[in-house]
Amino acid sequence: MKYKKPAALVIPIFAMLAVTADARQATNNNPADAPTVFLDNHRPLVQKKQKPATSRTVTGHVVDESGAAVEGAVVTLTNTKTHEKETFFTKKDGRYSFEDLSFTIDYEVQAKYKSLLSEARKLSQYDRTPRPVRILEVGSAPAINQSVTTEARKETAAPKK
Repeated sequence: MKYKKPAALVIPIFAMLAVTADARQATNNNPADAPTVFLDNHRPLVQKKQKPATSRTVTGHVVDESGAAVEGAVVTLTNTKTHEKETFFTKKDGRYSFEDLSFTIDYEVQAKYKSLLSEARKLSQYDRTPRPVRILEVGSAPAINQSVTTEARKETAAPKK
């Protein structure tokens, strides 16, 4: 005669083993005993490739010779092909921005503050950067005083007696 295990005793034993395993896992803080199966792979999401930019935006700061931001400077963007000009007055932090510029045209950016002028910075059509930055330092090039040049022209044009 064979001995049969009653099914009613087997179920409580498995339940007791599961409870003791959970209790052991909750109190065990050893990282070596951590489970090695992860449901999340923690990889960054694959981003779609962006289309190439169709226009560019030039931004930058206007600073004085000490490097401090200049508020209220006039920044002029000149299209070197047509000589059309756009202007921008700098904000409190000296920032300026010109948007929707063509990649096929050369531009020059220059700042003027009171009687101080910055060097003209070029933005080439061969530079394919969509967001170039140009820092303009006023005081690096002297501004031309219109009244002085007008008087100088009169002096040179007047016949000498």
